[in-house]
Amino acid sequence: MTKTQLADLIAQQMSSHDLERVGVAVSGGGDSVALLVLMAEYAKTAGIRLFAISVDHGLRDGTDAELRLVSDQCAELDVPHSVVHWTGWDGAGNLQSNARDARYDLIAKWAQTHDIDVVALGHTTNDQAETLLMRMARGAGVDGLAAMAVESQRHGVRWIRPLLGAVREDLRDFLRQENVTWAEDPSNENRDFERIRMRDALKALAPLGLNAQALAVVASNMSDARTALEWQTSLAAKDACEVTLGTVRIALDRYNALPSEIARRLLVRAIRWVNGANYSPRRGGVSQVQAAMNNGVSSTLDGCQIVYKQGRVYVCRELNAVREVIGPMDGLWDGRWRVIGPSDRKELCVAPLGELGVRRSEAWRELGLPREAILSLPAVWSGGELIASPLIENDLEWAATLERGADTFIATLLSH
Repeated sequence: MTKTQLADLIAQQMSSHDLERVGVAVSGGGDSVALLVLMAEYAKTAGIRLFAISVDHGLRDGTDAELRLVSDQCAELDVPHSVVHWTGWDGAGNLQSNARDARYDLIAKWAQTHDIDVVALGHTTNDQAETLLMRMARGAGVDGLAAMAVESQRHGVRWIRPLLGAVREDLRDFLRQENVTWAEDPSNENRDFERIRMRDALKALAPLGLNAQALAVVASNMSDARTALEWQTSLAAKDACEVTLGTVRIALDRYNALPSEIARRLLVRAIRWVNGANYSPRRGGVSQVQAAMNNGVSSTLDGCQIVYKQGRVYVCRELNAVREVIGPMDGLWDGRWRVIGPSDRKELCVAPLGELGVRRSEAWRELGLPREAILSLPAVWSGGELIASPLIENDLEWAATLERGADTFIATLLSH
């Protein structure tokens, strides 16, 4: 792939946005340095202000020299460069996964501080193929095998991957032609990391035609399949579900008539819409919930309660997940609800209605929801005194609204 073709990849994605300030994540490796150079050239032509960010994970020696290299390159390109540091590794869990999550979080905070709405990442076709192999090894389904998104939203920031159509060696060829230096991360030779082992596997598979480009096509096909499945799931949701006060009610007879994969997806989306999670619950947990539904038994999963009642299933917030969640009157409670009312009493707070609140009013019985769904609704408290339960009782002074309204349940399905 030539320099012109690489530049076209940048222009194709960037030109679809009306942008003034753009960020680029640069580690010092060949992929991100190539992205930096290409983005700098595009930004200069398009009149866009480009900012670079590097994350120092503090996990190995040599990073200081790599960051100095990036800083020097940014200075030469007239691109402001920032370095942020991760100090959160406690030795528990998966190192690469923890580092990746921390990297997104740190970069997002930096972007928001600098009024940057879009951050470019240097993922390539090779990353796409390596990720596919890793997920195949774990027995992933369609969603897991689907391609990385060219654009995504996370932590309030839009992330773009302009170089997903380029292979790693093309970027290094470009850097050599431009006489640009990059750093080789020593961890790229560490076979303790799964991704590096998959990189080796790709080299072995390439003579059989299973190279990075071929596997990237498979991932793209899986993305198309995922889109089709999600569309069918949205149609099923319209037919089988109703949303009341943040609870998803599922008609079990219609749910049981669905193909198994659509039924699973519908349940997963209901759970994610209620708990606001970025990730889906584990397949095994979902299977256990489905078995409980078939047996007419209630269950819990990922902060949600799945309540069986008279041929219907209600997916609602679990009280234990919000029992200790206390928020100010002007905030977003549990990531879902905004409660508004008289603001002259500073001691007021928002907390779940709970057992005490439910015992104080019988009006909830008229809402057609199970008691479990009522317990986790927001209420206004002053110490141990219940001031208002705006979703249960008619009170002109108080109101509670969902940040993501009932219509977003279907929209959530379509957006994925």
